[in-house]
Amino acid sequence: MPDTAVIAQFERRLVELGCPWRRLREKVRELAEHHQDLKQAALEEGLTDAEAEGRADAQLGDPMVLAENAVMLLRQSSWWGRHPIIGFCLLPPLGFIPAWAACWGMVLGACWLAGNIFGPAYAIDERLASAFSDDPALFNGYVTPANFGLTLAAVLLIVLVFCQLARRSAAGPKWMLTACGVCSLSSYFSFAAIEPHNVTVGYWFGLLWRYPQWIYAGIPLLAGVAIFFGQRRSERRLARIAMERRPKGRRGTPNAALPRQSLSGSPTYWVVAALTLILLKFVIAAVADSRIDKMREADLKAKVWPAERAATLALLKTRQSAKVPASEQTIDLRPWQNATLLDSTDGAADVKNNTLAQLSAGVHTFGGVRFDVEGKIQLLGQPLPKSQSKFPGRIDGITIRRKCARLQLLQGASALHTPGKKIARLVLHYADGTKADIGVFGGEHVLDWWGPIYNTDAGTGRHTTSPDTELAWAGSNPRITERAPDFSLRLYRSAFANPRPDLEIASVDYVSTLSGAAPFLVGLTTEQPPAP
Repeated sequence: MPDTAVIAQFERRLVELGCPWRRLREKVRELAEHHQDLKQAALEEGLTDAEAEGRADAQLGDPMVLAENAVMLLRQSSWWGRHPIIGFCLLPPLGFIPAWAACWGMVLGACWLAGNIFGPAYAIDERLASAFSDDPALFNGYVTPANFGLTLAAVLLIVLVFCQLARRSAAGPKWMLTACGVCSLSSYFSFAAIEPHNVTVGYWFGLLWRYPQWIYAGIPLLAGVAIFFGQRRSERRLARIAMERRPKGRRGTPNAALPRQSLSGSPTYWVVAALTLILLKFVIAAVADSRIDKMREADLKAKVWPAERAATLALLKTRQSAKVPASEQTIDLRPWQNATLLDSTDGAADVKNNTLAQLSAGVHTFGGVRFDVEGKIQLLGQPLPKSQSKFPGRIDGITIRRKCARLQLLQGASALHTPGKKIARLVLHYADGTKADIGVFGGEHVLDWWGPIYNTDAGTGRHTTSPDTELAWAGSNPRITERAPDFSLRLYRSAFANPRPDLEIASVDYVSTLSGAAPFLVGLTTEQPPAP
């Protein structure tokens, strides 16, 4: 506690104004030392101790004015103190995205560090991330708490940063509480979602009733309550110190000593005002576009897509009843099949009902070609690293023993998210011992087996690029109905020319390239060369 009432009043006023604790101690110590110097000078002139004390108090001046001038100098020396409206009202809403990105970066850095210290088993690499994204139960088990924790950490980081900036710039308790209120409001509208192959961070401006963010909005409010009671506790500690009341307009007030720059005279305010108007324009446009998009999507789901799906199914039915050339011969794949039509294509034990149960078994026509469908040959891909004991990377020695001009495949692929890559190979073994290699490319010969069969707004996920490939079958299952009700299951018929039609093909190897998708083969048919 300071030795004199003047210094005690100075300290209490600094506390009321929200002076940073470190600067407060410095200012109090400097004033105490100056007071002691003045008192010592008075004692050397022969004054009594009481007279020297009174003279030193008089020479120091009004402690409230001294405190206010000291805090004003601190505020003027900081950008945040000079522009509190910008700093604590406009900037906090912009801090959520970089704060979330910083927290996400720390999580990734921690995973990388753990992998380097404890071994690859503790690291999250591309292969493991792909496994997470394509195993819904595993993905949700890890990502749901991660989404919650990262958003919570981002909100807390924003509050701590802006409260600390307000404290360091001596902006005062009112601006700290203002920052907490603005952070609370922006936290209610903010959201972050880690989804399969996608990370979304931003703000909700519509359908807020579906995404309540009260728990995130409550964190800044709790911080504001803590700041308020902390300030009251500091003031109560000095409450017994009497404070002098100064008449209004008294000379020497902070406003007279340190005139503040007017709002219109600050270039920063005008720059920020312009940027705010531009940002507001983009926000209004984004909200309007979002509402238009939602209305358009609702119209597509109700009127357009059902008609387009019906047209596609009708075309598939027509192709399935097409006359089959006599030159086609089906291959019985049962000796090499490793999964039935009732087995999950994802290969994970906890993924149920993601099957081809609607596909009719037996010899049927798909895409104008007859196939013998009994099960499937499922190969390993990056999305299925946990299924190595169940699915192989290749199946060798599929017996053909005939000449053919083309090979017809009824096929699909799981988790095909990057078209353009070779996902599988057909290695042809001829009777004379030579070999040929045929590549199966995602996007060209096959698309992901989950996808749209409508055309409007289907993007690149609707059509393959090869003229010898067509959508041959479409169906559904409980899993896709639950997770993507607008999508359908899809199988494609692809024709591949035989590089050596004059030679008998002894066997074919079906090989996965492990390049980002898990291919599977449902049917194989050979097309004989035309008679001479």
